[in-house]
Amino acid sequence: MKHVVRVLALFALALALFSCQGPVQGSAVDTAQLDADFNRVLASIGTDEAASLMAEFDARYGTTLCTDFAEQLTAQGAKSGGGDSDYPPLSGMPFAVDGAVYLSGGGKDLVGSVIGWVAPKSLPGGFFHGATLDLDKFDPNNLDAPALETAVTKGAGYESANEWMRKVNACVLNPTFAVEKARLDSAQAAMAYYCDLPSGSQAYGFFRNYIDLSNVVTKEDRYWWYCTKVVWEAWNNYGINLDTNDSRVDFTQSGLYNLVKSYYNVRYFYSSSKAKAAIAAYMADARSNIVMAEEIMLSPYLTKVFEAIRN
Repeated sequence: MKHVVRVLALFALALALFSCQGPVQGSAVDTAQLDADFNRVLASIGTDEAASLMAEFDARYGTTLCTDFAEQLTAQGAKSGGGDSDYPPLSGMPFAVDGAVYLSGGGKDLVGSVIGWVAPKSLPGGFFHGATLDLDKFDPNNLDAPALETAVTKGAGYESANEWMRKVNACVLNPTFAVEKARLDSAQAAMAYYCDLPSGSQAYGFFRNYIDLSNVVTKEDRYWWYCTKVVWEAWNNYGINLDTNDSRVDFTQSGLYNLVKSYYNVRYFYSSSKAKAAIAAYMADARSNIVMAEEIMLSPYLTKVFEAIRN
């Protein structure tokens, strides 16, 4: 009789555990379904489908994505057309120093949409996009000439001075040291090889397979590119590491953190300590591998010579 009572008690405990109001209601997590649902959310970032898919995910798993991304979802709903802004061009933006780093924020451009959703924006201007100037490619008589190494939808590529002057918020950072031109030319040429590659031979993204959070693009990866990684690579070829991993850039205030938090809280709904450990480990790996615009801004190798914050 005691054995039967004990079995019934254990059964009741298990039933209470799996039917409680938590990240997953009614049953243990089906990880394959969770991954499929989560990947749909990731694929929707920066699109009009994000609101409905995040709402569905929240309803199914008890997460707070719609709240966490309220600002981005509101901006996405109000967005119309392309381009960066309706502001007048930043005519005072300088294009005079070879290797100068350009950062922007506040825009609605396609390439920056994913980064804008997931990047920490701890400093004024909300900078998340980046490029570096190859002065030899700059033509003051043709401001549409591709002269700034960055990332575009195909992977590594170029933007023009005109594109940068249309940014909402922008700053320009010059090297704080005397640059050896031949050495910089060599570093830029090495990066230009990837910028010149055609579509289909490389890809754009923070993560391999674009939406696979489990595969953060490493600095050594030469197939997947994003804008600030291009900036980092160009200067790394020179011998300078612009990724500061500065503690003033708060990754816990990023969209990436909110996504990872939601995923692991559902995945390990039965153990808050295990979820916290998984989140911490992931974010530590992301910080070491992902190069953020604000981390570049805080580099001691660069000094700000221009800034315009209009939003």
